[in-house]
Amino acid sequence: MKKIMAASAIALLFAGYAAATSINTVSAAAPLSLIVDGQAALAHVPPFYIKETLYVPAIALLEYYPIRLEWDNVRKQLTAATGWEHTVFTPGSSSLQIAYTQSDGGYEEVLEAPVLLKAGHVYIPAASLGLITGATAELEEGGKRVAITPGSLSTTVRVPAAPVAVAADNTKVKLYAALKDGDTYKGFNLEVNGRKHSFGWSVYRDSMNPPQLFYTDVDQDGKPEAVVVFTLGTGTSLVVQEVHVVKPEQWKELAVPAADQAAAAAVSSSISLDGKDVLLKLELKGNKPSKITLRIPDRAEDGLEYLGQAAGIGAVTYYTAEGGKLKADTSLMIGMLESMGTLKLEYKAGTAGMELDTVTFEPHDTTQSFVVK
Repeated sequence: MKKIMAASAIALLFAGYAAATSINTVSAAAPLSLIVDGQAALAHVPPFYIKETLYVPAIALLEYYPIRLEWDNVRKQLTAATGWEHTVFTPGSSSLQIAYTQSDGGYEEVLEAPVLLKAGHVYIPAASLGLITGATAELEEGGKRVAITPGSLSTTVRVPAAPVAVAADNTKVKLYAALKDGDTYKGFNLEVNGRKHSFGWSVYRDSMNPPQLFYTDVDQDGKPEAVVVFTLGTGTSLVVQEVHVVKPEQWKELAVPAADQAAAAAVSSSISLDGKDVLLKLELKGNKPSKITLRIPDRAEDGLEYLGQAAGIGAVTYYTAEGGKLKADTSLMIGMLESMGTLKLEYKAGTAGMELDTVTFEPHDTTQSFVVK
């Protein structure tokens, strides 16, 4: 369970810290180094392994999270405090005690291994970072560095050193965040074959849905474009993405009509009642025009007030670039976000950038039987 921690003053109060009893059963392997958000941190308190458990210093929380760390030298406990929650680490114990600040009550979390006290510093199992802050910690390839990747709630302002995306079809095409400010990437640097250019794109930093980067000739002029896809938000039956197409020779960004808007302009629809059934009629324009009717059985009782008189478009949208084509999938729905299938779009070069080329409808497996042959 990830715990969302509110912003608060950051302080480290380890009075009498080094005087506490220590647990020092540490592997004899060479010291590891700690990397937070791609940058070296806390060289004086390196991570280590005990058997198969990776430990990181608790003060690593201060590197990326708004939290107070307070050492109680009488109880020999470390408290991670926020505006509404206190998490207590007790060296030698595998239990975290969590108490609410603004009300009575709390709960307990059991860790994979006990908290340790080594050389005057509290160490916690790396997996516990996910419980407390949503961050991940893992040993990088080569086995010498432990990398902490903060979750989307991190509030530390950093300039990430590692790219946030690399094109699968050309590893010399990379996307870097110019600045990570809390839950936002503010600006990006695009690198193509050793050349770099900055763009002012600002997007929500979603660690579960990082930026995507493609490199292919989507306007068919013989020269590949860099295609950047950002996920702006997700939720129940909702995915919002935006796409940027850049010609790296001039660092020119091509205009791209948003998929939902392009589809809405190219697709007309109507919903009507037919006995006990509902009829959904679609007319698709573009280079491959078509007409499709879906008969949805036994739904007339829902009525048009619920179902609507026309289909909705665009609650879920995904972009991709492959095989020299810029493509998008966007949902087609009736009623309260009830998806009937996917509108599949392909773009082509136009006079003012990219424009819609073709749009087709693909029903879901569960709605395929509704299509009138």
